[in-house]
Amino acid sequence: MKTAWASIAMAVFAAGSVWAGVDAMKNFQQPQKGTPAEMSFGGDGGREFMLDGKPFQIRSAEIHPQRVPRQYWQHRIRAAKAMGLNTIAFYTFWNQLEQPDGSWDFTGRNDIAAFIDLCQEEGMWVLFRPGPYVCGEWDLGGLPTYLVKDAVTPLRNTKNAQFMEAQTRYLEKMAEIAIPRLCRNGGPILMIQLENEYGSYKSPHDELAYIEWLKNFWETQGAGPFYLSEGSSNHHLRFVPKGVAVGLDPADRPADMRNALRIAPGVPVFSSETYPGWLRHWGEGNWTPTRKTLDSVRWYMKDGVSFNLFVYHGGTNFGLTAGANSNEQGGKFEPDLTSYDYGSPVGENGNLTQEYFEYRDIILTALPELKTPAVPQTPPTMEVPAFRPVRVADFHELKTVRESAAFSAPPTLESLGQNQGIGIYTTTIPAGPAATLTCHVHDYGLVYVGDSYVGTIDRCKGQTSIQLPARTKSELLKVVADTFGHVNFGSYMEKDRKGVVGTVLLGDVVLNHWHVQRMPLTAVPVPVRKTGHARYTEKGALYRAEVQLTTLHDTFLDMTGWQKGYVWVNGHLLGRYWHIGPQERLYCPAEFLKPGKNIVEVLDMHMVTDSPPAISGKTERNMEVKKETKSLNNQWD
Repeated sequence: MKTAWASIAMAVFAAGSVWAGVDAMKNFQQPQKGTPAEMSFGGDGGREFMLDGKPFQIRSAEIHPQRVPRQYWQHRIRAAKAMGLNTIAFYTFWNQLEQPDGSWDFTGRNDIAAFIDLCQEEGMWVLFRPGPYVCGEWDLGGLPTYLVKDAVTPLRNTKNAQFMEAQTRYLEKMAEIAIPRLCRNGGPILMIQLENEYGSYKSPHDELAYIEWLKNFWETQGAGPFYLSEGSSNHHLRFVPKGVAVGLDPADRPADMRNALRIAPGVPVFSSETYPGWLRHWGEGNWTPTRKTLDSVRWYMKDGVSFNLFVYHGGTNFGLTAGANSNEQGGKFEPDLTSYDYGSPVGENGNLTQEYFEYRDIILTALPELKTPAVPQTPPTMEVPAFRPVRVADFHELKTVRESAAFSAPPTLESLGQNQGIGIYTTTIPAGPAATLTCHVHDYGLVYVGDSYVGTIDRCKGQTSIQLPARTKSELLKVVADTFGHVNFGSYMEKDRKGVVGTVLLGDVVLNHWHVQRMPLTAVPVPVRKTGHARYTEKGALYRAEVQLTTLHDTFLDMTGWQKGYVWVNGHLLGRYWHIGPQERLYCPAEFLKPGKNIVEVLDMHMVTDSPPAISGKTERNMEVKKETKSLNNQWD
């Protein structure tokens, strides 16, 4: 029986296929260290990827090494090869590599060079995606927040001298890694992606000159060929330079393919992001696979279309790395989960899903002669018996960084040199009747007047105000601003700032003379005095537990019953939890654990009890679907 996608493929290519079909699919060439290979465009109208002069189908798995425990890199790569894929694509996250003091960290999960070398050792080619902007549901799309220290900052534009200087510095570091590892130099890198979805940015300063600058930079370094990942409309594809291959995010509709073939003559067009699943925000439904993508892969394997599964394995947004979405006005703020499971064929802890084996069957049925390694076993997971942390300090007893000066208006955390974390803003308000406090808190604020907790201002709910009670005397107003990641997609990322943002009004009166304390959360907050009872009605406390372990396997810490906050294991920040779900369990890889005593610390923004809920380690993440959430899959309608 002919599938729907087979009919689609016939309709798209009825006039004569631009793909090499079986010839490309059966080019099983692998990278050999020290042996140069040449990636080029050729064939009918220059539409085919050619490897050493022969048609070549890119069958790629997107894996972000900075999201995956280093000890599991090899497992994830081998599982991709066992699926019948031949290439690994990955983003690099600039803001994880460049440190606040200007130094560079290429250790651990940041060792990009080691990851590329491992891909080659495992017989896999590489699509290198250094950005500098990558989106990826990552904080500020991978850009460092010192670039947005000022209130208004044009990004991704040649006229911003600070941005261009910083970008050049970053790309020079990337070139040091990439150039010796190009396939023409005996490495595994087939192509470098120039930027990411620039045509989707929708800022008033979009310019072809920016993409051309990037192309010239890499050509000067000796790199090529290149591709861009983009949507499929004329608007999205208006910044594709001549001679650059077109990756569609995704290529799964006939009209999209036809349009790209028309706009970009003489270069290959492929699916640079084919979505087996989709991202998730706090308050949405759980991760689910996108079943229709199986049909897309059937099409690719019928006609030799090159593709990249984004993401084949998502991993985890450890620490404060998760990004957020919003509309172009900054409303509808939607922060991403700590997990980046994505409904991928390979789950967060490397578990191989039903879909993994279905994709594998499609690919290997089309290529019965392809020799693949055995499917690797999922790394073991373990249960950790329930333990109950003890309260070691109330929130107000934790060490903060105090700004010495008073501010006429509340400063953003970025302007104070802090990325995310917590900001504590105080000012004095006069006696008076009940009144509305208008206050833009980015992203979640706990509001106090004097001795009393008033309530929260939640940006995710679109809240910008709260009613304050009547006061018989002057009182201290305090806003504790807890943050999520920066918006990572669209032009509003140039404006997204953290803390208390803009003018604060009590009724129609502007409040000024602000004092600020900061809690960066780059490490576990430190108590400054022995805990007592919560001061007045102040919320939040730091909890700690010692957990003895003899076996060290991955586990998922179940935070059911806790409210909202952060979890550290032996000083490693696993990420955020929030009772609104859907994620209730935080992935803790074995490499964060050690034999004997392990320290688990929890900062909960609301709890003050001496008897918090018990925490246990589970063998798998929670995947129940309590709420249906649509997988959008970048359909650019």
